[in-house]
Amino acid sequence: MRKPAILLAGMALSALVLIGLTATADRSSANFTATTTNPGNQFGSATLTASNDKSAAASLVSLSNMVPGDTANRTVVLSNTGNAGFTYTGAISATANTLLWSDTTNGLQVTVKRRATTLYTGALKNMALAASPTVAASGTDTLTFDFSLPSSADNTFQTLTQDFTITYTATQLAGAAR
Repeated sequence: MRKPAILLAGMALSALVLIGLTATADRSSANFTATTTNPGNQFGSATLTASNDKSAAASLVSLSNMVPGDTANRTVVLSNTGNAGFTYTGAISATANTLLWSDTTNGLQVTVKRRATTLYTGALKNMALAASPTVAASGTDTLTFDFSLPSSADNTFQTLTQDFTITYTATQLAGAAR
């Protein structure tokens, strides 16, 4: 007669499971939701480019037959051809090393000016230009170079040729919160 007791116990257990399922069925996990978006966003980076009106080889200065005491005045216009403001520095380098370059007293000398302000004066080989004022997008800056071969240059300076390059390096203005 144990079968009916086992059967009753099994039925009781089934009834408890059904009651549990019924109780949890009343607790649904449905929620209301909503979404929103910010479409079409983008970031675009600036363009930093510079040029100068004497960028072709030998277009700033190309002199021959200089004698002690000769001078040459040249102007270069640097342009901001990008869309971000910048400052720039200037540095010089040489492809050869003649007395015109290496003799800092009797060799080539230069004075660089921005309008009435002297930026550098001394031996050409040591020329370095500190950071310029801001050059705005589409703006320009004009530099004047006064080159000279000092009257103290002696016979050792005859028949020499000195090549050099001036490099202007533009640096963007600092970023800002926008």
